[in-house]
Amino acid sequence: MKKILFIFSVSIILLTSIFAQSDDDLFDGDDDLFGDDDFLIEEVTDVSAKSDLSKGVLFDNGTVKIGGNFTSELNTSFLVYSDDDKSFMEHFSDTKISPNVGAYLTVDARPTQDLRMYTKFGLRYPFSSKATSTATTTKMSFGGQDFYNTKVDTSITDWIYLKELFTDFSVADTAFFRFGLHTVTWGAGYFFSPVSDIINTSMIDPENTDAQVDGCFNLRTQITFPDTQNCLWVYVMPAFDYAKNCAFAGKYDLVLGGWELGLGGYWKYEAAPKVTFTASGSLKKFNLFGEAVFQYGSDLEWDNEKDKTAIFKATAGFSYTWKDPSITLVGQYYYDGNNFEFDNETMMYLASNPMYVKDSFTKGHNAALALSFGRIFGTTKLTAAVFGIVNFGKEDLPPVVTSLLKEYGAESLMGSGTFSAMLNYAPTNSITLGIGPHMTFADWDSKPDVALKLTFTLGGGKF
Repeated sequence: MKKILFIFSVSIILLTSIFAQSDDDLFDGDDDLFGDDDFLIEEVTDVSAKSDLSKGVLFDNGTVKIGGNFTSELNTSFLVYSDDDKSFMEHFSDTKISPNVGAYLTVDARPTQDLRMYTKFGLRYPFSSKATSTATTTKMSFGGQDFYNTKVDTSITDWIYLKELFTDFSVADTAFFRFGLHTVTWGAGYFFSPVSDIINTSMIDPENTDAQVDGCFNLRTQITFPDTQNCLWVYVMPAFDYAKNCAFAGKYDLVLGGWELGLGGYWKYEAAPKVTFTASGSLKKFNLFGEAVFQYGSDLEWDNEKDKTAIFKATAGFSYTWKDPSITLVGQYYYDGNNFEFDNETMMYLASNPMYVKDSFTKGHNAALALSFGRIFGTTKLTAAVFGIVNFGKEDLPPVVTSLLKEYGAESLMGSGTFSAMLNYAPTNSITLGIGPHMTFADWDSKPDVALKLTFTLGGGKF
C-alpha cells in the first residue's frame, strides 16, 4: 500500500515538473477554481411591449433567459488485471460500452427587479429506470361464458427529471426569499461537504465535482446587514405529511478580513440536531477551506429511541492554480465520525431510509487529490488529469448499500481507494478523446483491479 501511494505521489511530482516552465511559473497566479461556473444563459428577449394587450402582461421591463448544456459521451473500460480466475479474453468479452446523451434546460424569467422565476430540468438517455408494464384485465361474459381481455400499458420512467424549480422575491432590499426546489450551497468543500449534505439529498461525486447535487424543497430567507457583507440565512423545509416533521436550519456568514466564516444549525423533531462551522479564505496564493459538523446522536439512534452518541465530522482542503502553464491542484481531507455498524438492524433502516445511505460511504478517514493540466506542450488541444481518493477504516458495504450506490452517492466511494490518470486530445472543438489507467481497491488487503478507460465526447457543450 505504501509503495502504491508513493508511486502515485511521485507521478504527480513528475507531471508537475514536466509541464511547468519554471519555478516562477508555478507560483504566479491566484486560484480561480471556485469561481462562478453557472452556465446560464443566452438572453433571448427583452420584452418591451408596444401593444395594449402586452402592457403589464408580457413583462414590459423584464427579461427571459434560456440556456443549458448538452452532454454526448461514449465510455468504455477494459479490465486489464483482476485477482480472479478469468482469462484475458474473458475480461475482454465482458467489456461494455456506455453511451450517454443528456441535457439540462434552464428558464430564468425576471419580470421585475425584485421578482425572479427559475426552473431547471434534465433529459437523459439511457433511462435510469427500465420500462415498466402495467396489465389491466377486464372480464366480459357472453353466451354463458367468461372472456378476459388484457391490456398492457408500458411506460418509461426517469427520462425527464426536475432539478430546480423556485421563485426569488425580496422585501425592501433587505430580506431576500427563495421558495421551491433548489440546491443549498452551505459548505465550502470541493470533494466532500458534510455541511451541504445536511440539507441536500445527494452528495458530491468526487470524480465529477462539476455535477450539481440534488437539493430539497424549502423556503430560504436571506437577511443582509447594511454597510457590511454579513448576512443571515434561514431555511424552513416543509414536510409533505405532518407539520411536526418540518425541519429548520440557519446560518450566519461573517466576512472578516479576507476570510468568510459561517456558523449554523439544523433542527427537526425527533431527529439529530446539528451545529455547523465553515471557513474559506486564502493564505498568500493558496485558497483554503474547511467545514465541521457536530451532531447529537445519529438518525438511526433517534428513530429507534436508542442512547445518543456524539458524532463529529470535519474536513479541510486547499487549491492552487498556476495560470501559466495552466495547472490546478486540489486536495482535501475528511473525517466522518459515524459510529454505526452494518448489522441487520442498520441494513433494514438504510433500506427504508435510502437518503441516509450516503453517510456510509465516507465513514472513517478520507483523502482526495486532483491535479489537472489545461495545456500540455503549449496547446489546449492536449490536456491531462490525475485523480486519487482513499478511505481508511471502511467496512465491507452490505448489498443494501451497494444497490443504492449509484442513486445516492459517488461510485468512486464504493471501495477503499481509486486512482486514475487521463490524457485527453481534442482534434476539434466538438470532439475529445481520452485514455488512461483506472485502478480501484475494494480493500487494502486485496489486490487492485486495473482497467484501461476510454472516453469519447462527441459534440455537445453549453448554450
